[in-house]
Amino acid sequence: MPVVNPAAAAEWRILAQFDDAPEGLVADKDGGLYVSLFHSGLVMRVAKDGKATKIADLRSVIGDAKGSTVGLEWDRKDTLYVAFSEYSKGFPWPAKANLSVEACGDSTVTKSGLYKVTISTGKVEPVVTRADGYPFCFPDDPVMAPDGKIYLSDLSLQAIWKIDPEAKSAEIWSKDPLFSPGDKSLSGYPVGVNGITLSADAKTLYGVTGGIPMLVKVPVKDDGSAGPAEMLAFGYDNMDGLELDTDGNFYLTETTRSEIWKVSADGKKRQQLGNPLEAPLGAPASIAIANGEICVTNLNFFKHLPPEKANSIACSKLENSLW
Repeated sequence: MPVVNPAAAAEWRILAQFDDAPEGLVADKDGGLYVSLFHSGLVMRVAKDGKATKIADLRSVIGDAKGSTVGLEWDRKDTLYVAFSEYSKGFPWPAKANLSVEACGDSTVTKSGLYKVTISTGKVEPVVTRADGYPFCFPDDPVMAPDGKIYLSDLSLQAIWKIDPEAKSAEIWSKDPLFSPGDKSLSGYPVGVNGITLSADAKTLYGVTGGIPMLVKVPVKDDGSAGPAEMLAFGYDNMDGLELDTDGNFYLTETTRSEIWKVSADGKKRQQLGNPLEAPLGAPASIAIANGEICVTNLNFFKHLPPEKANSIACSKLENSLW
């Protein structure tokens, strides 16, 4: 795949900073952003001018459970869906990368799952969790289908769930072998699919994987089931976030190298949009497009950012495209 990188350094700026690391990110209809905070369980809204306001606190339902508040999705009305992954006391993933699968077997973990947030009131409700008997491992990134169903990636289970919020039910939609690194993880993390998104016609689900880093696509069959996954692009490190623009181009985040990439719709061209030597990027996680800009949450796992730039959302204008 040709790599093009003239001005990897589009101008990046810090839009907002928090007291905790931001993770999930989704744009609203007014050019603002909804964001989840990784440790605290808070869900915030960030306006175009960078002003942040609290929407909800998952701890009103999950209590003092230790874990990660991860991806979130907006239904274009008054609801956010938020993924939460509770940590195991016996098998401390993600602190110890090789324990991700073992942590999934801890029966004392009950809070992992998908939660519903009513934006206008801040009310938090569980949709489906391990307490309901579903073996969520590390529920990560939700995306909504036109029929209101939610696809939810599960990083440690190396699978994608399909959830019916009305029925409060879930099923494993795809556990394709392509998601699994087996015992040959190239990134050092034994994980599967992370960020996911749907094509405009909702007939294809796209995802990025972490263990063997790839951009993959999964056909959505006419009956709603998953077809076999296919690789679209590779040659990256541990991947996290994924977004599509209106032309079908992909935007990807790499957490280990703290890089942002644009990949053409056919997967044959790529352009680096940012790296930590030239932009305020630190383990960028989720990614969203708003106001003609691409914005990412800086999870800063690997401390690429100094404290004065950490716990932030960074944005850059979508310009100087090479195709």
